[in-house]
Amino acid sequence: MPANLTTTLVIALAAWVVATLWVAAAREAHASGRGTHRRLATAAGAVHVWTPARFDRDTAGVVIYVHGYFASVDDAWRSHRLARQFAESGINALFVACEAPRGPTEPVQWPELGPLLDAAATAVGGELPRGRVVVVGHSGAHRTIASWLGDARIGTIVLVDALYGDVPELEAWLSADPDRRLIDAAAVTRRRGEELLARFDDALVFDRFPPARAGKLAGAREARFVYVRSQHEHMELVTGGVALPMMLRALRLPMVADASREAPIHAQ
Repeated sequence: MPANLTTTLVIALAAWVVATLWVAAAREAHASGRGTHRRLATAAGAVHVWTPARFDRDTAGVVIYVHGYFASVDDAWRSHRLARQFAESGINALFVACEAPRGPTEPVQWPELGPLLDAAATAVGGELPRGRVVVVGHSGAHRTIASWLGDARIGTIVLVDALYGDVPELEAWLSADPDRRLIDAAAVTRRRGEELLARFDDALVFDRFPPARAGKLAGAREARFVYVRSQHEHMELVTGGVALPMMLRALRLPMVADASREAPIHAQ
């Protein structure tokens, strides 16, 4: 083979390798949860505050995440890879993960939302984004969320297999304001989910989550009540890396620069 052709092939191969590594690194930087993370120690337990790398305060919302039983917020932050999943969603938001009961006998650590928002504001310099406030809760988080239903700042509630009760209260909450939204994914909570679904004739229903390559729940952002009969098991919903980012993409919050709701979700 002529020397000049060999040189050309080597250069082309090297360029291809560099480009491939750059794309992989960029994807990993996005999906690994690279952003700004702060952990606060408060009298009510740890609070994790995270913003994506391309965070825009002017258009951002606030997403409160409440974990379920049998874990602390520190456990959930690490083992559920929450920062990575928040990043994978591409949502432009200040994410706040708070301590919650680890079992049915523990009290709710944050019975009011206001002090939690104040703690988060302190972490970011005293001012929260002025966009929508969303509460996301898994499993036993329903107890904390129930205590916040009277807070008018909450515009959307996302239940990740967390509808263990409070069906009349959630019906009343959603019905009280046409701008409010509810997104519910049901696995072990299917019976109560179907009970709540029967009370609304305008719900958008999915019989399963779309595959990760689909990126989103089609049409979900336009619906007030989104209900998903999940094929993912109870813990997989928050550990599998697909369902949680897909539910977050159904929020009426903007995306960060260069992110897309149509982009495939890269499961962790």
